[in-house]
Amino acid sequence: MYSHLFYIIMWAVCFVLVIPVLIVGVIYVFMSNKPPKKVENTMQIMFNIIKGAQTKAAFTASLEQFKGKYGVLADEKNFDLWIQCIKELANSTHWDTDAIAKFGQELEDKNAAHAKKIAVAIATVLKTKDQKK
Repeated sequence: MYSHLFYIIMWAVCFVLVIPVLIVGVIYVFMSNKPPKKVENTMQIMFNIIKGAQTKAAFTASLEQFKGKYGVLADEKNFDLWIQCIKELANSTHWDTDAIAKFGQELEDKNAAHAKKIAVAIATVLKTKDQKK
C-alpha cells in the first residue's frame, strides 16, 4: 500500500474514469446554455400591435415603430398586410385628418412605386371615417 506503483496506478485509474465525466459535463453545458430565440417583429405582429393600441401613447409608439421599421416596403409579398397596417393607422381616432394626410405623403415619398395605392388606401379610410361622423 505504501508503494509508489500503487499511487501511480490509482492516479491513472482516477484520471481515466474522470475523462468521460468531464466530456459529458462539457457537452451538457454547451447544449443547455442556448440563448433564447428572439421573436422577430414581423409585419403580422406589427399589425396586431397597431390594432391593439387603445391609448394615445400606445398608438404613438406603434406609429413610430411602423415608421422606423416598415416606412419603406422591403418585402413585396407582404404588400397587402402592409397596406392593412397603413389603413389601421389612418383609421385611428388618435390623430386628425391633416396628420393622416402628412403620414400618407411621407409614405408616398418613401415608396414611389406604390404611391397611388397608398393614396387610394388612405383616401378610402378618410372617406369612410368622415361618413361615420
